Amino acid sequence: MTRSPLFRIALAALATSAPAMAQAKDLNGRFGVGAEQSFGGLSALSVRFGFPTGKPTLNIGVGVDAGLDALSGGSPDYYGGARLYFGVVAEDNMNLYLGAAAGYASVGGTNAIRIAPDIGAEFFLFGLENLGFLAEMSVNVDIGSATEISTWGSPAVGFHYYF
Repeated sequence: MTRSPLFRIALAALATSAPAMAQAKDLNGRFGVGAEQSFGGLSALSVRFGFPTGKPTLNIGVGVDAGLDALSGGSPDYYGGARLYFGVVAEDNMNLYLGAAAGYASVGGTNAIRIAPDIGAEFFLFGLENLGFLAEMSVNVDIGSATEISTWGSPAVGFHYYF
């Protein structure tokens, strides 16, 4: 099957117009405020800070999440925790990262220490360079009166506005 000259020209133009190097969204030294539901399954206030690393493609940060559901009937569900995350893939307007969270959770009157390794991606739309939308998948390991492993609340979504 032969290709038309127009097809070959379009293919060549597409190949030469692709960027030679991807630039990750530089979050070094930036402070973000938003909401997410990644650590406990409840919507929560989230604060993030990107540590200055000297390389725009290397993002290392810490986040603090806290959430409360007082209308669940019975005892309120709540959690609070902190997360350390490390960027592993740099794409245009997207950072793919691995993270680890630890904190305290009370769900249905059961209290536990929660450890949650996760993987996530934060997307920055063209024209909205300070607003990041994220999607994460995590595994919750609850250590309390009984040890429980679950993916409840995952995958999770959220957003942050960076200053």
